[in-house]
Amino acid sequence: MNSLKNLPVLALLSLVLSFNASVCSAADLVWPEMDKEDIFKIAIEQDRFVLLFVGNYPENCSHCRRALEYFNDPSKQLRSFIDDNYVTWFVPYYDRVTGRKNDLEQVALYVADYEYTKYQLGLTTTFPILAVINPSDPEDFTFFWSSGSKTEKQYYDFIAAPPDLFAGQQLTWHKDKNEAFNLAKAQGKPVFKLIGKSTSPNTKKVMKQLTAEPLKSMLDKHFILWFSADVSEINLNTYAEASAYTFPYISLIDPDEPDESLLSLSGYHTVETFEEIMKPFTVSNEWVALDNFVAVSGNTLHISNGRNNERIQVFTMAGQQVASIRKNGYSVTMDASSFPKGMLIIGSSSGWSQKIVIQ
Repeated sequence: MNSLKNLPVLALLSLVLSFNASVCSAADLVWPEMDKEDIFKIAIEQDRFVLLFVGNYPENCSHCRRALEYFNDPSKQLRSFIDDNYVTWFVPYYDRVTGRKNDLEQVALYVADYEYTKYQLGLTTTFPILAVINPSDPEDFTFFWSSGSKTEKQYYDFIAAPPDLFAGQQLTWHKDKNEAFNLAKAQGKPVFKLIGKSTSPNTKKVMKQLTAEPLKSMLDKHFILWFSADVSEINLNTYAEASAYTFPYISLIDPDEPDESLLSLSGYHTVETFEEIMKPFTVSNEWVALDNFVAVSGNTLHISNGRNNERIQVFTMAGQQVASIRKNGYSVTMDASSFPKGMLIIGSSSGWSQKIVIQ
């Protein structure tokens, strides 16, 4: 196996398309007949990578036939992984009707070392050729020279190992839930949970956003990051604008209430949107003076300190004000029965702020 990354895939794809892409019979192949633009459009809509198969038709290529048997067998783990992660695309080496073939030397120039590839493409054992392509960034590309017959495991090892989501990451992502929540409790920070997939273009774009400023500093300072690849944890009802194709799934969680989300959203969003949802969590969780007392008892919020003239405001974590009162003495109480459940922010005109949780 020879994986070649970051090759000029657009040039390769443009050349390969000149083959006049079509498909084998339905009995032999489940991969659709489409041109590049249509395939990429579908892949972006479904938030999946493209799995490209270049080869001869099964009746003319025993290695291609064997590979397609592996890929198309519904009882195989390989087929299950493809169904869950990719939009498939078959491009034949030659047109079944016209018999027109591609220029081998030109393919060699595009895909790898000229002399080696020219030699390999001249062999009937070369096909199939596979590629995993990010439709949102076609230069994000992994190439697989099959060079003839491979085992099902060899194909699976390539297809199940797309480019690393964490390449170039400067943030600390915890993959163990207990570790993430223990750190969050110890540091008094909320958990920033991201459920993502390596074969999700949106997940890759969001991860790239989060590791760049200004989001990187906000996450570093105010959150504990938890990454999960367990899609069974996804409950679409808890995520704004969620659907089957809206990775990644992001939740902001109070570590003391691990089963409840303070805020949830899914899919790709602008940097400004992520700033907006994270801002309420970046207020200081420390009191300005040691004599501050903020507590909830029953349906009553109690506040007392050494200040006898300040305005108290109560906000949701999304920044919506839910209550306001002038404290003219050293203490004040507020009716909390109408406050929304979850974490709230108590802010004072004196400059201090405190987070509370309404059960």
